[in-house]
Amino acid sequence: MLNVAIKIDELENNKTLSNEILTALYEQKLLKVFVPDILGGLGKNLIDGLKIFRQMGQLDGNIGWAVTIGSGGNMFLPLFQHDVGKIYFEPENAVISGSGKPNGTAHKVEGGYIVSGSWRYCSGADYGTTFTMNTINEENGEIVTCSVKRGDVTIIQDWQAIGLKATASHTIQLENVFVKDTEIFQFDQIQNNYNLPVHTFPFLTFSESSFFSLVIGMAHNVLTKQQKALNEKFNEEHSRYQIVSEKIQQAQTIVDQIEVAFDAEIETLWQQHTQLQIDEQLVSEFSQFCQTASSELLSELQLLMRYFGMEAVLETSELSYSWRNFCTASQHAFLTP
Repeated sequence: MLNVAIKIDELENNKTLSNEILTALYEQKLLKVFVPDILGGLGKNLIDGLKIFRQMGQLDGNIGWAVTIGSGGNMFLPLFQHDVGKIYFEPENAVISGSGKPNGTAHKVEGGYIVSGSWRYCSGADYGTTFTMNTINEENGEIVTCSVKRGDVTIIQDWQAIGLKATASHTIQLENVFVKDTEIFQFDQIQNNYNLPVHTFPFLTFSESSFFSLVIGMAHNVLTKQQKALNEKFNEEHSRYQIVSEKIQQAQTIVDQIEVAFDAEIETLWQQHTQLQIDEQLVSEFSQFCQTASSELLSELQLLMRYFGMEAVLETSELSYSWRNFCTASQHAFLTP
């Protein structure tokens, strides 16, 4: 789907996606998976979108994260007034970056709010065109969800993690920025007709399924790199090769089984959603499944990494790169116990 050169050393050293990769993502609308065609998006339903996230994660962790986070921001499209939504989402390079953790302050003034504060882990900060953040109303302590243009934010390039180094998940700062009332949005208020069926799917479940589908793809990527490292180190007749290869196949079977179970559960929830009768008990069970299965994937791959010696820990190896990306992604709050 994405025919680009993935240069690990550049991604790790530059700590951002290359212009070649970004251009390909824009051209193939992979940061607008859940934006309707009328605004230049792919207009996918949830199930097809999750497949894209998985494919991108299997291709490369940094790219997969960018696609998942970027298209995740598409969920905000119906929450803006028509003209604002069009301005934010119609450009080919439109990307929402931001943070959901409440921080900073919002002071009410005529026509909007004066907002100040800082927000960490804003993935895609290097190329985000619109930034969203949850702020705290000074008057009553309530959450005010804001959106601002790129020119309003100061980006502090402080993302330092063992993996996903090219996701540009930096801190952003606002200092006395005026945010219009039309740039404020609430999750329960649809304000335009751009919405797709996916936009009313429960947001927490959407996020859990998005990240878990990505992580499944990244798990496949790790297994592929493990097999490649094994092939390069040992002849197929070598006893060590046979032992480790068998363990890789066993892990592959487990990953495949988890993938099948995930697909079945999210398909059920999606069908219920389209029929307007989603079962809250199944929603709760699905959340638990994502957390438990993420831990199982991590444990299985960690056991396998023990067989690869220094190849597993050298930052310059493809295997280490893939493994560190997987570990970092699986630490997302939606997937941890």
